[in-house]
Parts: sequence; C-alpha cells; structure tokens
Amino acid sequence: MAKQDSARPTYTSAAIKADTDKVVFLGNVVLDNMMSVLVALGTEVWAARRRMMVLEKLLEQKGVTNDMIEEYMPSAADAKQWQEERDAFVRRTFSALANEGGLSFDAKRPD
Repeated sequence: MAKQDSARPTYTSAAIKADTDKVVFLGNVVLDNMMSVLVALGTEVWAARRRMMVLEKLLEQKGVTNDMIEEYMPSAADAKQWQEERDAFVRRTFSALANEGGLSFDAKRPD
C-alpha cells in the first residue's frame, strides 16, 4: 500500500478501541452482543461501499468494463489471501457474540 502524504486529506481514520468489552448496556449480554455485531457490520458495509464507489469511478475512467470484472478469476495466492481477510472480517464483526459480559453499565473502572 502506498504511503500517504500527511498534508493530503484522506477519507480514512484510525479506529479508537473502546474499553467497553465487558460492559452490559441494555441489561442483557445477548442484546449487547447483537448490537455490537450490527454496528460492526454496518461499519464494514459502509466502508466497503464507499471504497467500491471510488474504485468504480477509477475503473470507469481507465476503461475497465463490467464484463472484465465478472470474468476475473483470482490466482491461488489471491484466493488464499482473500480467505485470510474474510476470516479476519468474521472475527472483527462477530467476535462480540462470544462476549459473556461481566460488568454492569455503572461499574467503576479501575484506575
């Protein structure tokens, strides 16, 4: 991936990890886990759609047709990398379903 010029504006930002992994907000760990999954999926879908819009515009400008995209077959190395990225996506979006809770919403955080 190309290094970005720090003075150039971008549409990306670093994620800030919250410390809410064990907090129960809705009074039910299962509901909290489902909400976490929905938010994570919404984030992933929008990021992918936004990136896709940029790619489609660039491809259109460079003469890449829809037929070319539909006929593309990935190499074995690409397929392996995509599977690894898919597995990371699944962990990132669905790992909240394994959260068992442990802290109430109003629990005091250790200093």
